[in-house]
Amino acid sequence: MSSADSLDTLVTVSSQIDRQGSPLAGMFTALAATIEPSIEGVVFRLDPWDDLAAAQAWIKLAGSQTLVLPRIGTDQASPARIMAVTGLSGRALADAALIPTHALADFVRVVDLKQLILVDIAGPIDVSDVLFFRSVIQRDLGLLAAELRVQRVMQQRRGAVTLEAREREDALNGMSIAMMQYAQRFLGIEAGIAKPPVEIMDRLLSASGALRIRPIETERGMTHLDIGVQVEPDLESPAGVAVLYDTITGQWHDQ
Repeated sequence: MSSADSLDTLVTVSSQIDRQGSPLAGMFTALAATIEPSIEGVVFRLDPWDDLAAAQAWIKLAGSQTLVLPRIGTDQASPARIMAVTGLSGRALADAALIPTHALADFVRVVDLKQLILVDIAGPIDVSDVLFFRSVIQRDLGLLAAELRVQRVMQQRRGAVTLEAREREDALNGMSIAMMQYAQRFLGIEAGIAKPPVEIMDRLLSASGALRIRPIETERGMTHLDIGVQVEPDLESPAGVAVLYDTITGQWHDQ
């Protein structure tokens, strides 16, 4: 089997995967998030964060172009090969690819995010950057620490998608987008919901650096959606905070 055939098989199988973030799974799955400071900024983890939802959040956060790097040992799923087979837009750089950020949702529909690393880098990008980043990844070093032009990195670590960013507001926006998507799934609608203000997310995540949302603690009323949020460090007790989405005014409130 040729390399192209192998990749064709990979793309076909990937596109048939029943992803964790389907509307039905999302409605019955608890959502847990953590935010931790790092030397370069913050590390934000959301579990579960399915490929498409993570890509949609990245599209809202990153610049106009995204550098897509393959993880070590995933040559059959290299971004350059995927572009060649699928015809997706972008520019091949060694075994990586530079793609328009707005096209990322289409990209992750044909490859698992766990095989890729997304990098938002300020300024022009060439092959020498790719080779340098590949050596950093091989040595298991942080991309934000290795290159000051790198603004954000998204990848899957220990089974959960992780966003590393220089600004805390990026993580808060990531959580805000995730809560908006959670509300959309619970209400069974595709769009039409504004994301909650980052100030609400900041208050929630400032309590202990972690939160949990369970569908059993989410209730739909006649004019609002009441989302129970647990912000205690152990995340085991019942929800202690309520975040309300007013379905009439489209506004968010926390209590």
